[in-house]
Amino acid sequence: MEETEEQLRTMCDLCDEDLKVIGNNSAHKRHIELLSVRALLKAVGINQTIHYNDSKPYLDNGYISISHSADIAAIIYNPEHPVGIDIEKISPKIQHIASRVFSDKELAAAKGDLEKLTVIWNCKECVVKLTNDDSINFREMINVDMPSGFSFQDNIIINCTLKKSEHTTVFSLSAMKIEGNTVAWGRGK
Repeated sequence: MEETEEQLRTMCDLCDEDLKVIGNNSAHKRHIELLSVRALLKAVGINQTIHYNDSKPYLDNGYISISHSADIAAIIYNPEHPVGIDIEKISPKIQHIASRVFSDKELAAAKGDLEKLTVIWNCKECVVKLTNDDSINFREMINVDMPSGFSFQDNIIINCTLKKSEHTTVFSLSAMKIEGNTVAWGRGK
């Protein structure tokens, strides 16, 4: 997101709802995030208004997920299935929360590697977005199965298991590294 707010405004078509969201939020960073997402949608030919329910984006037709890091905006859209995406800047801050949100098995698989820790976080966030369920306990309910020999040089598929009550769901997520960030994404059924 290197563009200025003025540049981004020329790259997208803002509806009344967008203008209302911008008007209700004085944070410049939030304006840039919103405008960058609208520009991405226009660039890929999606001309729908994004609505929000409890800060979660939705469209009248199809499914969308949005994520931002310090300098990148990411979207994923599917006309038929729920989707989730999460992008995070690779940073030592992940180490401060890792023991609270990652299982012992996940911590052992990551071996303290910042890229691996960050992509585990991406996957867990992605599962929450796919299920639209904020009550999920990251550590107890989502298991991220890091592939052996994990490397961002390959096309990575990571299986994540969500165990909630008696129900178990497995998600196969894609992941990659881009410009000092990790990103994971996938779709539901």
